[in-house]
Amino acid sequence: MKEAIKKKRKHSLILIAIILIGLLAGLFLVQQRHQIESAQNQVENIVDYDAALRAASFEKRSTADALQALKDAGVTAMAIYDRTITKARDAGEIIVYQGLEANALQFYGTQPAPGYTYLVAAHGKEAYFKEIQDDLVQRLGKEKVGILYSNRGPVIALGQPYEALMDMKLSISRLQAQEVSNLGFNVIVRPTNFKQVTRDNIDHVFSRIDGIPNVTGIVFVGKEALGYPDFIGVTNEYLHNLRIPVVGIEAVNQLQYENQVGFNNDLAVADEYSIGRLYTISKDELKKLSPEEVSQRFYISDIERNIRFNLLPIYEEGSDNKTALATSITYMNSFKEKMMDRGFTFGRASIYPAYTPSPIAVVLTLAGSVALFTFMLNLFYPMRKHRQLVVNFTLLLITVVLYAVTGGTLITQIWALSAAICAPVVAIILIMDCWVRRSTGPVIGPWRATLEATIYLVGAALIAAIGGILIAAMLGNTRFFMEFALFRGVKLVFVAPIILTAIAYLQRFPLWQGRTVDSWPECRSFMRSFFTLDVKLYMIIAFAFIGMAGWIFVGRSGHTAGVPVPGFEIALRRFLENTLYARPREKEFLIGHPALMLASFAVLRRWPMIFHFLCTIAGVIGIGSLVETFCHLRTPVLMSIARGYDGLLIGIIAGVIAILVFRFLAYIITWARRGEVSND
Repeated sequence: MKEAIKKKRKHSLILIAIILIGLLAGLFLVQQRHQIESAQNQVENIVDYDAALRAASFEKRSTADALQALKDAGVTAMAIYDRTITKARDAGEIIVYQGLEANALQFYGTQPAPGYTYLVAAHGKEAYFKEIQDDLVQRLGKEKVGILYSNRGPVIALGQPYEALMDMKLSISRLQAQEVSNLGFNVIVRPTNFKQVTRDNIDHVFSRIDGIPNVTGIVFVGKEALGYPDFIGVTNEYLHNLRIPVVGIEAVNQLQYENQVGFNNDLAVADEYSIGRLYTISKDELKKLSPEEVSQRFYISDIERNIRFNLLPIYEEGSDNKTALATSITYMNSFKEKMMDRGFTFGRASIYPAYTPSPIAVVLTLAGSVALFTFMLNLFYPMRKHRQLVVNFTLLLITVVLYAVTGGTLITQIWALSAAICAPVVAIILIMDCWVRRSTGPVIGPWRATLEATIYLVGAALIAAIGGILIAAMLGNTRFFMEFALFRGVKLVFVAPIILTAIAYLQRFPLWQGRTVDSWPECRSFMRSFFTLDVKLYMIIAFAFIGMAGWIFVGRSGHTAGVPVPGFEIALRRFLENTLYARPREKEFLIGHPALMLASFAVLRRWPMIFHFLCTIAGVIGIGSLVETFCHLRTPVLMSIARGYDGLLIGIIAGVIAILVFRFLAYIITWARRGEVSND
């Protein structure tokens, strides 16, 4: 091995000090972040009120008892939607006549005509009828809502097509909102925007809920927020005055929110992103899921993704000889128990405050990330100490200026991405440099090698965790908590450390044709030799296998994964989720950490270098995943720390088992070779 590689690279102590200062500032911000996250421990469980009444009608108990069962299962709020004529008819609030069917009534003056739809109040429901009349005026205009008179009182005459009319959204019913409140539930209102919305439309909607006790959230229905485009400010003013939080619906891919114009760019910004986040399961998806799986999905959503509003669906059909409502209550009870075990309570949902960390502390963490990048650069391209400082402070000056000018989001995202890549690479390279020095010493015993392999793994995890803390601190604000800003470059975080680790390995170990690749001439020679290889069939198979593994590895990352998760893995995930505080990632404790321990064991026991190389490359996957965990800013930072710790602990156990297995295989191979020699 060349002397240039054997010599120890010199790192500026000032650079190391800046990294440590950035780490301390990061720990300070992480502590602040933890205090905010731990205070958001109250969840609002919501059920569609109309769906609950419909399901309760099929129960062998009274509606009051059925609603009480929902309350006992942790349901704290009922969602009320815009009324439709169909809903009002089915609820027995109005009677609907189509065309000449209205002749069943006795009219005074104008008589019924074909093509019209006629609405009359059911007995004792005159207040609901009046609400519907007012809503129709708001939706259609006063001139299109005719009033006739009959022996049953006023009759609404509508000339619009029957089918479209029956399902047209009207508005929130104040009577229904008051009814929900009187039953002891909180009220979640779900209005639909008006076409060609006016100020009067907005006033009309909020007049329906003004003064109703315990209205704890508003969740818009459709592609637009109420009041968009011209009166969204009026909606925001009403929400502030009535102290009603606006709530966004989590997107189907569990990332950010369903697209509702006026919500993301107007209402959320006006509230400094201090809004609610709601999770639900669609009716079509619900049919495919068991009650236990539904319970688990809501549980994981709440503890991992800052969900504090749960819209709990009711099954359309029951299972296990239970009614639909009883089946639904089964999963709700299970969900309630799991959440209570984690210290959550139920009621008015906690809303994350508008939190922005100290700019000074953020700049210090940025400085730590810049220094970490410079430190990594020196590991690949050795520089004199003064050059390291010149590079570092030049980058830091540019960073501080951009942070001050742009407000910080983009530049913090860039250096968070840098930390996510640099931290695992630095950790692995520092371990490699230890391996280089140990590779020239005596071969040590297997048990001591196992112990040292464990120490190397723990050391690499601790070094990499510096990057995780920097990321959690730099991006630790409400905008990232609620996913209005995202960590960018998840795919790159998985791929780049592998490539950089492979380069660093070739610089330090004579893997390629018995020599290292540590200079430009040798790099050119390596590239020329690599691209002029005689391709064998086994090489094609090997590259195909590597390509498939890479496709699965990258395809399973992020939120756009196209690689399905097998059933046995789902079962393992559910077991770990219910057993541990935070489920560790399989790529850490099943692949990365055991592989890194095998890599250490291999170099200490002088096993073949190609085996050592492959284990090292696999090892960086686990260390990189540990850092990438902190890139999920919606996940509480304590859970990210616990996930890394759990993965490391189980990974050590798996690593010891892997070493024992490979030792056994090595003994079998040695025994077989001795048998061949003796036979010869």
